[in-house]
Amino acid sequence: MSLFYRMSRGLVRCLLRLLGPTTVIGHDRIPESGGVIIACNHVSLLDPPLVGCSVRRECAFMARHDLWKFRPFGALISRLNAFPVRRNTADRGAIKEAIRRLDEGQVLVLFPEGTRSHDGRLQPAEPGLTMILQRSKAPVIPCALVGPEKMLPHGRRIPNPTRLKVVFGKPYYPSAQATREEVLFAVMDSIARLLIEHRPELPPGHGYRLDGA
Repeated sequence: MSLFYRMSRGLVRCLLRLLGPTTVIGHDRIPESGGVIIACNHVSLLDPPLVGCSVRRECAFMARHDLWKFRPFGALISRLNAFPVRRNTADRGAIKEAIRRLDEGQVLVLFPEGTRSHDGRLQPAEPGLTMILQRSKAPVIPCALVGPEKMLPHGRRIPNPTRLKVVFGKPYYPSAQATREEVLFAVMDSIARLLIEHRPELPPGHGYRLDGA
């Protein structure tokens, strides 16, 4: 783990502690070495640093390309192993970069929805996700983030003190014979099940369907 990454993670951990305790469940399900994909729901700007602080290994992140428009911020997140992806499209450059990093044995954090959910419900996954999952042959760890949507909801700039929870599910190994729809459903349904278990306030019937409803 690089010194800059370690120092940045320590700083963020300290800031999060000031706002509330963070509980991490199922970290032992993340392999200690080799390429790994962590697929998370996306509800807040806090999600990437929260996941990075909860995983003991150094992580890489796919982030929307317009974050690099402000060059100082782009330089910062690049040093923290982020690389750009264009949303709502199968960005071949980003897909190749993701697979390269997984082949090198890195932990890659993905937010399959591509953008934040304003109501906490899972949205349809981005089209390039399946290619990364099937071509890399890396295990996929579903991850449910609970609390960031209350600590820093959409449109709010000052965080609310809130308890946070990061839940890692059982690894999923996509089959090369599985269809795109089967792979997407398996990953997103696993995230949905974790959310149902750890967010009791969700309405009955909350889950994931391929149409995103």
